[in-house]
Amino acid sequence: MKITENCSVVGVSTAEEDDVLRLLQEGLSALQHRGQESVGISVYNGEFKTFTSMGLMSESKIFLNNVKAPLGIGHERYSTAGRSTLENAQPLTMKSEHGIDYAFAFNGNLRNLYNLKPELREENPQPTESDTRLLARLLGSELGVKTVEQIYHDIAPMIDGSYSALILLGGKKPKIAAIRDPLGIRPLCLGKRGDDYFFASESVAFADCYLDAKFIRDVEPGEVVILDDSGIHACKVFDCPRHGHCMFEWVYFSRMDSVIEGVPVYKVRENLGRALAEKFGVDADMVVPVPDSGRSAATGYAMASGIPLREVFQVDRYMYRRIFIMPDQAVRERNASKKLNVLPSIAKGKSVVVVDDSIVRGTNMRNMVINKLKRVGVKEIHVRISCPPLMDRCHYGVDFHRGELIASKYHGLSHEELSQRVCNELGATSLHYNTLEDLEASIGLAPNELCMGCLTSEYPAIDWSQNNYRW
Repeated sequence: MKITENCSVVGVSTAEEDDVLRLLQEGLSALQHRGQESVGISVYNGEFKTFTSMGLMSESKIFLNNVKAPLGIGHERYSTAGRSTLENAQPLTMKSEHGIDYAFAFNGNLRNLYNLKPELREENPQPTESDTRLLARLLGSELGVKTVEQIYHDIAPMIDGSYSALILLGGKKPKIAAIRDPLGIRPLCLGKRGDDYFFASESVAFADCYLDAKFIRDVEPGEVVILDDSGIHACKVFDCPRHGHCMFEWVYFSRMDSVIEGVPVYKVRENLGRALAEKFGVDADMVVPVPDSGRSAATGYAMASGIPLREVFQVDRYMYRRIFIMPDQAVRERNASKKLNVLPSIAKGKSVVVVDDSIVRGTNMRNMVINKLKRVGVKEIHVRISCPPLMDRCHYGVDFHRGELIASKYHGLSHEELSQRVCNELGATSLHYNTLEDLEASIGLAPNELCMGCLTSEYPAIDWSQNNYRW
């Protein structure tokens, strides 16, 4: 069984111990879009207290506990395979071989989980044995005789995968250690408010409506950052010349009000919409965004084309789980048609340009968008997609596999031919994706700073024997 995850983590170091649960709740509230199956927190005040529950953070009662502590970490889980159960919720609490208690939470995926040397795995792994438990054991095994930095240096060459991890260590000098993989695939950042310090998967957690903190910087790829009672201590354990930041963070996964690697997510999505209008423009009555992640690109398309943007879809705000990150296809199919309602008084008889961030399986676009527009009498449906065609599985923690990708069966066709085949399959009037070149230009980072393996089948990895990258 393959275990893959893409979740959110939050860490809190506060001078006001009464505030620790509230601060964890605020940080996790900002990151609910990254995981909605379970939520958990661990705090340390001389002993560990860990609370987990299934469902959304807003549904959880774990924050009603009367706990005071100077340090805590939180996690929201998005399971992309395997069972969605309370036993798989994070953080995990463990004890090192040398008696050090710690809690662990991470966002990512170990690509080589079942290829690791047998001695690195549990003697009798449970059916639910996951990359979370394995990575927690590897990073914590020698606590008490080695520092986190030393352990990370030793185990990183064994691991092929993505990980932004938080370790809450107990003892006389408790601390939080943040670790980011040498490729920097998943985001992780550091913030500060007064004497309080925070880690979060995205910078939006530091906004004034959440933690009200100042964004300090991203945790760098290959870096360990420690928070303890004396402040911040950073160590760049690996300084690799190239990185593999996931392009899907800008295209879809991150909130549009986040900044990833210094690049505003909203601006990237607006740029992608402009590129679509400039290269694949069409005469139409209105530009229609697919809420919510398609709205920024639709705005860019409308500005570049001069075609007015109209809100044709009303979102059911009480059905707030993201279709893409639901745990299985049957659930996605059941919920896809319920999320949006069309306003026929605006769209009937019109020619529309529908702008969305991506097409993965085609479930949303076919059932939730195109078919609904046809039923209310829309004359023409021109689909424009800000992300290039997804062609291969993600090895690093985003939930799609090659066999279910609607575009992958057309591998080898030209960009234009592929777009036409997908258009025919979905029943649109026309359909175009952005190109790889336009995606790179819209993000603005060098190609060797990005992971675009799901688009190109070329995945970043480290050749540890040469201490450099291979692509």
